[in-house]
Amino acid sequence: MRRASPSAFKMFRYIFAPTDIPVSIPTELTKFKCLILIEREVSEEHQWEVSKALIKAGCLYSLAWGIDCYSWDESVDYACMEHYDYGDIPDEEYVMTTWHETDTLEETIEFAKNCTQNSDVKLEDILVLDFVKKERETLIEGIYLKA
Repeated sequence: MRRASPSAFKMFRYIFAPTDIPVSIPTELTKFKCLILIEREVSEEHQWEVSKALIKAGCLYSLAWGIDCYSWDESVDYACMEHYDYGDIPDEEYVMTTWHETDTLEETIEFAKNCTQNSDVKLEDILVLDFVKKERETLIEGIYLKA
């Protein structure tokens, strides 16, 4: 996995994850949405570690698309519950999760850009975690910018 250099669109971060090695969440992101694209198998253990890292970093909206995307919805939900010791989650820290099993990649990216808000917080920063075998930052960013 490599961390791509920040693009011209300041609020867009892309991480290419071709293997199950630890994902480093950019520290400049604090309250953000995360678009998880899954086009390769990801182990349950790695999925759990990534989900916990997202919650710890301040992800407030998680969208999953691709292979077993519903399981990411659950994983991020459980990571959030664990983060708050299975107690009350403050409204401003509640993490919205969605999965987009029947949507196209383009529809999901458009939803991520235009339809994600958490409570009163407008989430403009986005992290894209791309679990694929071949990097495609230019493609994903291009679709995002046109949405």
